[in-house]
Amino acid sequence: MTSNEAREPEASGESRKRGSRDGRPLVGGSLRGNRDDAGAAGPDRDELATLRRENARLRRRYDSLRGEQYRKTAIALLAIGVLSLISAVLFPPVRDVLVVLGAIGVFAAAITRYLSPEQFIPVEIGTTVFRAHAKNHAAIVDELGLQDTAVYVPDADRETTRLFVPEHRAYALPSAEELRRTFVVTDDEQRRGVAFEPSGSGLFDEFERSRTGPLGDDPETLARQAADGLVELFELVGSATAEVDTADGRVTVRIGQCRFGGPTAFDTPVASFVSVTIAQGLDTPVVTEVAAETDADFVVTCRWEPSERNG
Repeated sequence: MTSNEAREPEASGESRKRGSRDGRPLVGGSLRGNRDDAGAAGPDRDELATLRRENARLRRRYDSLRGEQYRKTAIALLAIGVLSLISAVLFPPVRDVLVVLGAIGVFAAAITRYLSPEQFIPVEIGTTVFRAHAKNHAAIVDELGLQDTAVYVPDADRETTRLFVPEHRAYALPSAEELRRTFVVTDDEQRRGVAFEPSGSGLFDEFERSRTGPLGDDPETLARQAADGLVELFELVGSATAEVDTADGRVTVRIGQCRFGGPTAFDTPVASFVSVTIAQGLDTPVVTEVAAETDADFVVTCRWEPSERNG
């Protein structure tokens, strides 16, 4: 990409209005945030500030009650443990059982007191943080006039995946070394574009640490693992149903009740996680499309070149 090419969308203004050079939305869509709260009318802004303060107070109250509940549980377990140990001295015939019960009670009390409760981040906070990430990346793609194509390319040497957004419709994939740069500028114009770390990479790393078995190396297994991970492990969606067409090189995952991100976000985490999982498992580039049905329901389609897997 030359500097003239990078400035062309800014001069015309069309790229910012339409989202891509061809007037089609980006793969994940660019996020257009609403006005900042500071721009709201005076009474509305005061009411919003009041609601936020009340929300913060309720959260503190909830944390306090939850902590108190854990403390009471720990005290009760400790009491049972101590009582069992004392009873072991008084009742020799059942000493062994009472000693074991006492040890369990004391240990459970310690675990409950010092390891609970965990700190949870509300989904609204995570969504707000991701929204900024998605807007920044979508703005780069938009202003450079890149294509609405998302290619997830595995890097076997580093065991990672990069998200490549090409400049030209008839693109060629850059090398793994070239994809390690954010702005991919090569002598071959067909290999130009930008490369990001996918939002699903961190989810995939956590998925790898949590798995009890090996990562699949066939589309059916990978699709099932990705769907189960979204529903059971991360609880990011209410449902995920996968359909596989190995001959055509396609995995389609129907997402229901998405709780984080959304179909219009650039590199939305749910679709990104599915794409990274398929790309890593098959060790081949995957082109991903997201089709929105509602704000929380959408379809993720991952495609790859069948010849690379089926010979």
